[in-house]
Amino acid sequence: MRKDARGIHTRDLLLRTAERLFAGQGIARTSTRQITAEAGISRDAIHYHFGSKAALVLAIVDARTEELSADIERLFAVNVPDRDVTIRDIAHAMVVAATKMAEHETGRYYHPFLAALMNDPEFRHLVNSRSTPQSEAVVALLTPLTPGLGEAERVYRVACAFVLILSGTGDSGVAEWVSSQVATTPGQLLMMLVDVVTSVLAGGAPAADGPGAPERRVASRGHRPAAAAR
Repeated sequence: MRKDARGIHTRDLLLRTAERLFAGQGIARTSTRQITAEAGISRDAIHYHFGSKAALVLAIVDARTEELSADIERLFAVNVPDRDVTIRDIAHAMVVAATKMAEHETGRYYHPFLAALMNDPEFRHLVNSRSTPQSEAVVALLTPLTPGLGEAERVYRVACAFVLILSGTGDSGVAEWVSSQVATTPGQLLMMLVDVVTSVLAGGAPAADGPGAPERRVASRGHRPAAAAR
């Protein structure tokens, strides 16, 4: 393996190992020494590749955000190629992208990692201090569809939508609890989550076709998530 390829492999291994340990143990309780030992590499590797434990945490968030943003863009390209984007389209893309990640072997630790991060008083400021390209993209798509909302309320609704998605996908327990109460299928649960997220994002605006919908839409080709994120 070439030196540069070996460095990329080591960096990716640290990201995956740290994400898994942070998800299972919490961030404060997971030491950098434990991460490198679990990965089977030098103790100095985290300092070399990231500089600090905080930078490693942010690198995990950045990598997953980029992956989710790309998935949302692909979903829009496939599902909304020749018509205007609706609020439900946005909600559907967000939920499906998050569900796909949670079901993938390499992505299933991200949701519990995020939950651990948001509940850690020492490290949660790392994500609170800035917006992500993913959230910026959703806000940009939502803005022309919700002219009656102020900027603060729009950002708040997007944040709440992400929390709902985090709670309703993966191994969060919400889907398991609902299934224990009523007979349902994974597909039905996904669509119900899309409905809830659509309602949160809409804020009183039409979520799909209906009275007043045309003037609250935005042409999909001119407002892609990736363009908004750049």
